[in-house]
Amino acid sequence: MESIFIFAISGTAIATLIAAKSLEVKIRRPLFIFRWIMKSDKLIRDWHHKTLEFYSGGKEKVSFFFTRQIKIHSKNTFNKLVAFLKEKREQYENNMRNSKLLKKPDGISEFFKNMSDIEKGNGSIDETFEDACQNDVVGPGSQNVEERVK
Repeated sequence: MESIFIFAISGTAIATLIAAKSLEVKIRRPLFIFRWIMKSDKLIRDWHHKTLEFYSGGKEKVSFFFTRQIKIHSKNTFNKLVAFLKEKREQYENNMRNSKLLKKPDGISEFFKNMSDIEKGNGSIDETFEDACQNDVVGPGSQNVEERVK
């Protein structure tokens, strides 16, 4: 239905233009409809040229940005990242060299050092609490001293 309506309108427009052109030839003076068509044609041509100019300029700018600028910026950012990571790696390497985790102990661990101190006379492993109390020197304020009332 719509295509028939469009076909009818375009046929009427073509018939009107043919009739107007034949009338223009007879009176030898341009009619308003053809002046209107010429002005609108000029306007549309100007818009078309401006649009093409904008498109070509934008296309060049976008092409330049993607082909040159992105490469330069990405290379610059990558080099900054590499420099930053090198700096951090050196900083952490220096910290790791001085850390206690990487230092070698001087032979024996703290547990074994404590064991040797106990066997030197500060007590032994298999000694019970009562044996340790009997070996201690009893002083006048001790709980193990029996004090007699005089």
